[in-house]
Amino acid sequence: MDAAEILQRFVNHMGDAVMTEQFEPYLAGVHLPLNIVTSSANLTVDTVEDLVDGFDDFCDMMQSLGVSDMVRTVMEARFDGTDQIVGIYETNLMNGDRHVVPPFFSKIWIGRHDGVWQASKIHNTTYNARWPIPMHQVEAAHWPPKESLN
Repeated sequence: MDAAEILQRFVNHMGDAVMTEQFEPYLAGVHLPLNIVTSSANLTVDTVEDLVDGFDDFCDMMQSLGVSDMVRTVMEARFDGTDQIVGIYETNLMNGDRHVVPPFFSKIWIGRHDGVWQASKIHNTTYNARWPIPMHQVEAAHWPPKESLN
């Protein structure tokens, strides 16, 4: 399987965990501490308790915004060694065929730990300065994502 296929499965799995509000599969996909970089902040989630709080708040926010589908599409990915992948994906939060917020891009670093792919860092094009990322504050992305893969 190539890097893009692995990353696509990973982001689908993580998105499904959020949309079904299942924390355990989400936790399995995170390597703490998790570094989250936005266009205005550099955040670190250090503990499982912080991850739970952010996950619960994020799920509540998705419901309150009326998100029915989270569509993530890997644009590009590459191996950085045998157990590390760096890639870029687009996120579309939808209510039927309508965008709830503008699409945004994320660069992600995932590593294989004991055979499981886990995210250790995410850099996205949102402009938020706190965890969890409040999706109602997403602005249209102006970041050309492909330039960030290099």
